[in-house]
Formats: sequence, C-alpha cells, structure tokens
Amino acid sequence: MAKQGLTLEQKQTQRLALEQQRMLGLVLEKNDAEMAEFIDNKVSEIQALEKKSDDDNDDYGNNDSHDNNKGGGDDAASATDINTDGDEDTAAWYRYFANNRSRDDEYHTPTAVSEKTLQEFLAEQLGELELDETQMLIARAIVGNLEDDGYLRRSVTEIADDVTFNDGYMVDAPQVEQMLKVIQTLDPPGIAARDLRECMLLQLKRKPASEDVNIAIMIVEKYFDELVSMRFDTMARKTGIDASRLEDVFKRQIRRGLNPYPGNAYGTRSYITQQVTPDFDVELDEDTGRLTVTLRNNIPTLQISESYALMNERYKKASDLSVKENKEKKQIQDAYQRASMFIEVLKQRQETLFNTMSSIVKCQQDYFLSGDERDLKPLGQQQIADMIGKDVSVVSRAVNNKYVQLPWGIKSLKSFFSEDINGASRHEVYDDLKQLVENEDKAHPLSDDALCERLKAMGYQLERRTVAKYRKALDIPSSTIRRRMAK
Repeated sequence: MAKQGLTLEQKQTQRLALEQQRMLGLVLEKNDAEMAEFIDNKVSEIQALEKKSDDDNDDYGNNDSHDNNKGGGDDAASATDINTDGDEDTAAWYRYFANNRSRDDEYHTPTAVSEKTLQEFLAEQLGELELDETQMLIARAIVGNLEDDGYLRRSVTEIADDVTFNDGYMVDAPQVEQMLKVIQTLDPPGIAARDLRECMLLQLKRKPASEDVNIAIMIVEKYFDELVSMRFDTMARKTGIDASRLEDVFKRQIRRGLNPYPGNAYGTRSYITQQVTPDFDVELDEDTGRLTVTLRNNIPTLQISESYALMNERYKKASDLSVKENKEKKQIQDAYQRASMFIEVLKQRQETLFNTMSSIVKCQQDYFLSGDERDLKPLGQQQIADMIGKDVSVVSRAVNNKYVQLPWGIKSLKSFFSEDINGASRHEVYDDLKQLVENEDKAHPLSDDALCERLKAMGYQLERRTVAKYRKALDIPSSTIRRRMAK
C-alpha cells in the first residue's frame, strides 16, 4: 500500500512540475496588460487563491507553510556586476521586486510609444513664437524636411527653392538659415542639426556652464576628427589638457550626456501610436556611470486565502478521516497546491524577466550609455539563454511583446537582437545602407543590385534579396520610385 501511495505521489509531483513548466511558458509570453486579465481568471478559477489587499497583515499567525506561499514579502534588491568603466568597485546595481507588488509601489499606467510625432511636437512650439507669415512658412518647410532621427539633410538652398516654387514666396538661403537657427533652439535639444558635430554642439551649448562643458565644446568644435578616432593623446598635445582629463570629459559630458538621435523618442509620420506599458526602466547615473535596471510591478500580489491555509494544515495533521472528509481533504490540498504553484510561477516569471533584461544590458552596455544605435552589437537569443541558464525558447517568450523605458524613448526588447553579419550588427548595416542612399546621385539612384555590390565592397556578404528586405524595412522606396521623386 505504501508503494502505491509513493507511486501516486510521484505521479502527482510530476504532473504539477509539468503544469508549472507549461504555465511559466504561458505567463512569460504575456505583457502586463494581458497578465492582469489572466490573473483575474486564475483567481476566479482557483478557490484557494486571492489578491492581497493593502489592509491584509503580512502574517496569519504562526503558519510557516502559509507564509512561504505568499506572493508577496519585502522588496528584494539584486546586485549585478556590470561595470561601465572596467573597475569592479564601480559595478552597476540592478534591482527587481521579488514580490509582484507592494503597497508602496507606484502604478504605471499604459504609456504611448509616441503620443505625437516629432513634427507635431515642433509645430506646437512654433505656434508659441511670434513669427510672421513668411517665417512660419519657412519654419514649417524645415520641420517638414526633418528626418525621423531629427536631422536636417537637405540644404537651406533646396528648402528656399521649395518655399519659393511651392508657396509663391520669394525666399533665399540666408532667410532659411536664420529660421533654422530658431528651430535649433526648440526641444528636443540637438534638433535640426545637419550632422553629428552640429547636433553635439547644439546640446552642449544648452547645458549649464562649467569648465567640463567648455572643454567638451572646445574639443567638438576644434578637434572633432581626433574625438571620433578617440585620439586623446593627440588632443592633449594640441590643447595642453591632460589626456585622462579629456577622456573623463568625453565620458561624462559627451558619451553619457548627449543624444546623437534627438528625434528617436518620437513617432514617425507614418507610425500608428501603440499603447504599451513598459516592463522595465533603464536609467543612467551620470555622476557614477552606473546603469540601473528596474522591473516594474504592474500585477497584483497574490496569496493563499487564510481559510484554505488553515484547513490544509488541519487536514495534514488529521487521521481516521471519513470518506466525505477524505474527499474534502483532496479538494482542499489540490486547490492549495494549484494556488502555491501559480504564485511560484509568477515569482519565476519576474526573476526570469529581470535576469533577461540585465543580461541584455550587459551585452549592449555601450548602447545603454550612448543611446546611439550604432553601438548595438550582434546579439542572439541563445547568448542570453546561456547567461541566465535557460533554454532559448524561454528567452524568446521573455522578450516577446516587452518594452523598456529609456531616457530617449521606449524600445522593444526584440530590437536589441540582431544577427552577426561579418562581425557587424544589422543596425550597422542599416546605417551604412541609409548613407549609401542619402549620398547617391538622385538623378540616377542605386538599384538593389548596385546597393548590394557597394555593401559587399564595405565587407558585408549579403544577397540581393536581403538588401531589398533591409531597404523596405527602412521605408526606402525602390530606385524607380526614388528617380521619379527626384524629378
């Protein structure tokens, strides 16, 4: 009889383990909005499960078994040794909440990926300025020509011609240049720059004056080529400033303090606004260089109801039960086990999500410091799976439909992954592809075959169909359409 009981117990344990594994995969795929509805259904389905209210006490007496199965407890902090400067003493700190929610948590309402386009945001600011009709026409023409990253890549002469021929106002390049200076004072800082150097200077000159800021402005203005090449020794000889001081100014004032793509936080003109609730926040402390990852808590804390916990304890100690009592005991224990399993699954979900995001930040640390997509490295989901000790399918579910709030906007977790293309990431290929199209002869635009050959010459071994796929992903029209647009 004991053998039969042991066999039944083993089968039940295996069943619960398989159900827990299946449930974990299910909840990992869901975002917070989907989890809220899923949890409500589970609370209705499992009688022993309930949401914890702020008025509930943390303890139900001396019931250790019950305490161990609460979906709550104190917030836990976890330190992850991610070092932004190569010094173990300055390891970045990461924290997540071991419970689902505490009474002190701030509830994060759904946030729009972009509530308005960059053009709409700038138009609102222009409306607050005292501009005459001609100035407003020029300003709108400039804003209309801004690209999604916030840069102006058309010349002031071309824009002057547009206003003259399209709107019937005689406008020259100096007038456009004058209005461009006005737009460059608007938010976000760095907007309407014509190249990276100008973008950096626009942002630096709006910072509070300090000796470090003055040094940063000086090296960007006068030694930009050396700065791009990170030749601090050369700059030190030319400026008389110690190389270590120049490198420190670069890290604090430029790499961590500037956004190379000021328009990226806003939606594109063809972008349909999507309401999402970010699952994570990543923040940078400019003084210490530490990155902090926070897993938000937007799902309720669950617990086993006091009545079921007490009944479960009573039946565990009872003997010589009647047939009716044995049936009730089985129902109570089954509900208790299912509730305990679901609470444990939620904790595993939070831990897996946190570990996944932390590992992504470790691998893409340069990007989280700079905000420059060119700093994104080739990264596969298997690499993250190896780091957190999980199957790649777990990582795939963990990043699905999840978002992170960054200082410069909201990004999908999937956007941090890309295949390795001859040692480069897809983001780098995208950047080079855009540059090829921007610099082509507009009267004779490059075909996909020609773009493929140019990219191969740059070291990317790509097929024509892959180049065509990347071009479409960047919303770049075909060469035929680009030729017609040029005419």
